[in-house]
This record gives sequence, C-alpha cells and structure tokens, in this order.
Amino acid sequence: MESLRISRTFTHQEQQQYTRLPFNVPEGIESIELSYSYQRYKQEAMKWGIAKQEINIIDLGLFDSRGMARGWSGSEQTDIFVSASKASPGYKRGQTEPGRWEVALGIYKVTDQVTVDITIRMQEKERRWFKGDLHMHTKNSDGIYTTREVIMYAKHAGLDFIAISDHNNTQQNQEIGNPEGITVLPAMEYTNYRGHANFFFPDIEEFSQNPLSNTREELLSTLQAAQDRSALVSINHPFDTNCPWLWGFDLPFTHVEVWNGFFKESDRKAVRWWREQLRKGKPLVAVGGSDTHRIEQGRSFGTPTTYLYALSAGREDLLEALQEGRVSISATANAAQLDLVIADAHIGQTIPYQEGLSANILVNDAKGGDRIVLYSDRGEERSWVSEYEGTLSLPFSVDRRKFYQAELYRKTLGMDLLCAMTNPIYCS
Repeated sequence: MESLRISRTFTHQEQQQYTRLPFNVPEGIESIELSYSYQRYKQEAMKWGIAKQEINIIDLGLFDSRGMARGWSGSEQTDIFVSASKASPGYKRGQTEPGRWEVALGIYKVTDQVTVDITIRMQEKERRWFKGDLHMHTKNSDGIYTTREVIMYAKHAGLDFIAISDHNNTQQNQEIGNPEGITVLPAMEYTNYRGHANFFFPDIEEFSQNPLSNTREELLSTLQAAQDRSALVSINHPFDTNCPWLWGFDLPFTHVEVWNGFFKESDRKAVRWWREQLRKGKPLVAVGGSDTHRIEQGRSFGTPTTYLYALSAGREDLLEALQEGRVSISATANAAQLDLVIADAHIGQTIPYQEGLSANILVNDAKGGDRIVLYSDRGEERSWVSEYEGTLSLPFSVDRRKFYQAELYRKTLGMDLLCAMTNPIYCS
C-alpha cells in the first residue's frame, strides 16, 4: 500500500474559505483511503469539572483527476475511502483514475491557528477471483422481479457482480444506478426464434439497433452494431432443447454460455462442443449464467457462478477479465472452484512451451470422491479422485500441447455432474 502525508497550518484570517491540496495517484490503484486530524477541542479545568470547548472546525471533501467532486463529508467523518465498488457515505464509487487528485478542506472555524495532518493510503490493484452471474432477467422483459429486487437477491447470494440481460431491451441498464456492494454490468439478451445471445456493454448507453432479425443479414447487422458499441458477444445455451442456437457458428462472437442453470445434458453437449472448438484453434471463452427469471427448482441467482480473475470489482476491470478469458465456472457461489496455473501463466493467458514447466490444478472446497479431469487438445490427459475435503493442489507435467483445461465432477442426485471448470491456458 502506497502512503503519503500532507500537513498544512491555517490561521484565523483564513477561516470561512475553501482550499484544495493536490496529490498524485499513480496507475493501478484500486482504492484511496484518506484520514485527517487536527485539534478540534480545547479542554479547560473549571471548578465543577472539565469543560470541552470547540475551537476549530475543518470540513473534508475530495476531487478526482478529472476535477470532479467525488464527495463532501463536512467535519463528522475523519476517515473516508473511495473505490470502484464501494465508498464512504457521501462519496461516489468509481474508478480511481491516475493523475492529480485534490483533498478539499473547508476552513470553517479557526480560533487562532490550527495544523491539519492528512494521511492518504492508496491500495494497489491485485488480481483475485470475483463471483458473479452473467444471465438474468427483470420485469423489463419476462422476469418477475424489479431491477432493484434482482440486485438485492444477487447480493444475498454472495455475488460480487451480475449482468442483467433482458430480452431485446436495455431499459434495465438505465435503472441500475450505483448500488452499494455489487457491480452491475450493462447487458442485453439478443432474442430471436433461432437462438439467443448476450451482449455485455461497457456503459449504460441505450442500444438503439433494431434487434428483431428475420434474415442472416439482419442478424449480422445487429451483431456488428453491438461490436461497434464495444460489446462482448456470447452465444447463449447453444444446445438447449427448447431454444437452441440455429444460426450456425460461423459468426462474429467470442464467448459462449456452456452452462445455463442446473447442469443438464444440453450443457454437457455444449462443454464438449466448446472443447472441440478449442482443439480446432478457436479460442472461445466459456461462461455460465443462471438465466433466472424467478427463483425456482434448479434455477436461482449464481447457479452457476461465473468467476472472473480481475484487478478489482470495478466494471472496467471485470469486463477486461471477461474479455481475456480469465474465467472459471462453478455450480454455485459456495461450490468447489477450480484454478489452473502453468509457471507464471494463469487462466486465459498464453505461455511459450518449454521443457520442465511447473503446473498445478488448484481446488477449493473439494469433497471426497470428486473427480478432477485435465484436458488438452489431445483429449483427456489424466484424472484424480479426491480422497478428502478441503483445498487440493494437483501438479501435472506439461507436454507440447495447444492448451490445458480442467473440470471437476461430483456425484449429485446420483448423477456424475460437472461441478466446476476452467477456461484454458494456451501454449505456443
């Protein structure tokens, strides 16, 4: 954590004025914590006891690198913080962009003179896993909950982020606001009688392209309009028995929802198809989504949970991790989770092949009897069966392969079901 201190003395003649003290925020900062202190009270011994007299009052605020006010808290909060996903009362959440920031002080009252000491701590970004759900609906299409209720349910499920993807509609994105404790990614589910696809947008601007496609040309026009908005395009539940993707796969998309709701045979088929695309050299990113319209048997928020290995819970960092394929998927937010590391490369990255590379599959919340399978472009490489519960580290040898990818299967309701999976690490 980077730390700096600012000290400034003010006199009685400077009271009833505002001043701004600059400080520099470098690249890669996740949060800024600020505290300040000064002598506010003077104590005097009186014949009936100790009297406490307020002699100085200094108010506090903060301006960001764009010169915009990030908040004002007066004199009652002596410690405040801002970050992309959380902030102190009275302060705006948002990215901590690099550049010249300013501490704002209101010199409300100074009896004689007062020294104000300010401490600023800046927490560097560090990649870690964030839990989310990339597919859900509200009353703006065919869900039964309001946008606010969906956000509440998702927070209750322990998720760090969600994407609300109503059908052919972006009205829900206008209703997102800036909820405390969870990041909402603007989205829309392109919905057609020949298949569905999610668009993940970088902002809440309305998607004005007509999404109603009767022809392939109209479909391509809609996909192009989404990409012109810098949206990520993900084909949803491609082998679903009720709503499969029938447009063909020779289209401009980068992600595919291989796991939709409770794991079932159509998802198993999607995972096998996805692995085959990887073997053919198509680096599609696999994601999951609950597709929750209402809480019901086999479908609820975070079932499955998509994990993003991101620099922060901010929208930009989450979307960057999603775009780069730094993704794993688990059955729920509390189920086993898989990680995969080859030397210093992580999920979604590419590493040059060389002999002797160290590699590990990391398993969190394993149970006895879990079967962990390592795949490559050659198919199944090897498997392990967990003998105990807890955290596992499973080393393996790295051969000349195009990619490595891991999955965990668990007996559930008498069936051998997928419980967790990773996206690949690629080898060059």
